[in-house]
Amino acid sequence: MSEHTTTAPSPAPASYRCEHCDDSVPHEHLDVAAIVGAARRSALVRAVTMIATAVVVIAVAMVVAVGAAGTGAAVSALTITMVGWAVATAIGVAVVGAVRGRSSSGALIVGALTTAALAPVVALAVAVLARAGWAGALVAGGGWLLCGAVATLARARTLRALLLTEGDAGERARAGAVAKRAQAGRADVVRWLSQGVLVGVSAWLLTLLPVLVVVLVPLAVVLAVAAARPRTGR
Repeated sequence: MSEHTTTAPSPAPASYRCEHCDDSVPHEHLDVAAIVGAARRSALVRAVTMIATAVVVIAVAMVVAVGAAGTGAAVSALTITMVGWAVATAIGVAVVGAVRGRSSSGALIVGALTTAALAPVVALAVAVLARAGWAGALVAGGGWLLCGAVATLARARTLRALLLTEGDAGERARAGAVAKRAQAGRADVVRWLSQGVLVGVSAWLLTLLPVLVVVLVPLAVVLAVAAARPRTGR
């Protein structure tokens, strides 16, 4: 299974003929089967790596937090973070469902930005309710990374199945894998890391000055947009 893509017009001999398809227009052939296989492997490897990283971070954070603020405060910070992540994600999914009927192309973007905007609110809950100070903020950041990594693993499993599915959904997934083969998953990792750092830093700042949440919410949206923006010129 392969396809060819036409490159920008460039001088070519009048007798140019592609050895694969006898086309006279300069282009390159892509091994779609190999690209899809690589996309399936990289999706799983990326998700497992993210989970392993998050487990190490949260383990270290919990040990530090227990020593600095006590077991109760550390567990409270982790619990609030995980519940908050679940609520923020559920709200984001609900927004996607509500917007999709009017603008299917922008629904996922609006949902992702909604979830990002709620991240500082979760950080505020950790700061106010757990009362674990900087140690609680460390746990909040690690907990957010762990939740995001688990969600990435779930999406990777879905994508791996979808890439082999017949029909329009499978074709769109395979076309996306071909189009994004050079930077597959890069934006997801950047977004994952930036959100974890944002939650941790926000929780720390909000222990000092809770009113900063009114600044951190729009900042979170701006950072989410920046992290998701396609890189060009590389």
